[in-house]
Amino acid sequence: MGRHRGLLSLALTVWIGLMASEARAELISMTLSVDGAATEFSPDPFATRLPAGANTSYVVSPAGIAAINTYLATNGSEYRFVTLGGSSNFPGDVQGQLTMTGEIHSVGTAGTITSLHLTETEGGFTSPTGVTSTLTSASGGTFTNQTLGVTGHMAASDLNGTSTPMYDVAPTTATNPSFGGGSSSLATGAIPGPSGYELSNMVWFSLDKPAAGGPDVVDSFGITAVVKPTVIPEPASLVTMLAGMPLPLLVLALLRRRRAVARG
Repeated sequence: MGRHRGLLSLALTVWIGLMASEARAELISMTLSVDGAATEFSPDPFATRLPAGANTSYVVSPAGIAAINTYLATNGSEYRFVTLGGSSNFPGDVQGQLTMTGEIHSVGTAGTITSLHLTETEGGFTSPTGVTSTLTSASGGTFTNQTLGVTGHMAASDLNGTSTPMYDVAPTTATNPSFGGGSSSLATGAIPGPSGYELSNMVWFSLDKPAAGGPDVVDSFGITAVVKPTVIPEPASLVTMLAGMPLPLLVLALLRRRRAVARG
């Protein structure tokens, strides 16, 4: 009996460990990388989930912002964060969605390395699945003191390792602050089934470097990845389309549709 209890205890321990691993994999995660730095930095230990334990929100605490900025200063970056967070509609519904927002400053008295890469990831989405889909990435920035038309950041989004084309985001007017935005899309084929899928957002910052003593250059940024089914004709639209066909083609189309339904 004792041996059986020991085996049961071991099995429960393994099962609980696996469940915990899956739960961690479903939480939003972020990493930063300074160009040329030997290591990346993750603010995950400083992220607050609201409500507690939720996998649909990610807010970096003031202590986390301080830790990020220490990492940036140590590695010679010109950037400093003020806020950073993320959200999602995990585990998805009619579409899967992941968003990242924050405010970053290029500081004249900070380092000289201008390249900074920020990635947000969440896995375990289970809806929608099994349908042809489109991944769309959209990003915007409200820029202060950034040169008109000069890229403030580049962005892209990713579904299971397949990324949208990278695109530029820059201020579009001479006003200060000025908004800029961009987007790109990618046909991604059928979304994987019960095992779920992973979404990521990626931002590369390239803000102007202000003169020492000059005002910071600011980018209040956001990026959203959305994966949703490719639109297919509704029944009413299908009837309208078929109504205009010659009778032989109409019969053939209906037969093909019936066979497809039977196979499915």
